[in-house]
Formats: sequence, C-alpha cells, structure tokens
Amino acid sequence: MSILSTFSGIIAAACVLMAAWLSHSGDKLSLQQVSNLETALLFAFIHSIAIFIAVLLFNQTKHKLCQYAACLFGFGLLSFCGLIILKTFLPIGMLSKLTPMGGIAFALGWIVLGFAGSKCRTSS
Repeated sequence: MSILSTFSGIIAAACVLMAAWLSHSGDKLSLQQVSNLETALLFAFIHSIAIFIAVLLFNQTKHKLCQYAACLFGFGLLSFCGLIILKTFLPIGMLSKLTPMGGIAFALGWIVLGFAGSKCRTSS
C-alpha cells in the first residue's frame, strides 16, 4: 500500500504542475484539447486523493476492500486519465479505446470503497 500512497502523491503533484503548464501554455492547443486535458487532470487529482483515502482506511482497518479500491483507482488513473493526456499529445489510435475501462474502474473503485467504509466500526 505504500507504493499506492507514493503513486497518489506523485500523480497529484503532476496534476498541479500540468495544470500550471496548461494555464500558461495552453493557448497552443485547440479548445477541445484543453477541455480534454482539464477533464483528465480533474479526474486524476480527485482519484489520487481517493487512493490516499483508501490507503489511510486500509491502514486503520486492514480491510482488503480498501486495497481493491485503491488498485481500481490506480488502474483508472492510468487507463482513463493517462490515455486522455497521451492522446492530446501523441497519435495513440486504437489504444484510446481503453479509456472507458478506466471510467468503469473509477466507478467500481468508489463502490468498493463505499463497501469498505461501511465495514468500519465506529467507536463511541
């Protein structure tokens, strides 16, 4: 899980840096490319935080569902956000057909994280 925690921190930092680049140099891109990048960066930033939350929840509960959720979020980051970003700058062709799998992974990750959270005991 420490690898996922490190991964989430690196992704979040990369999102901040790429958003800064986009705000200063984005005028060289089409409006559609800017929109696609903004979407990818938003989803990447949100889901990097989701990985961190899943890791923290795992550290408290040791519940395997937290690991599964973090892995689903990581897969979603690579296959959804990563491919959108790559597609903006490189002609990746058929590879971009995998982006819906990343969106599905995000949705499944949230469902699994929800179940993991419902398994936690609260102390009164």
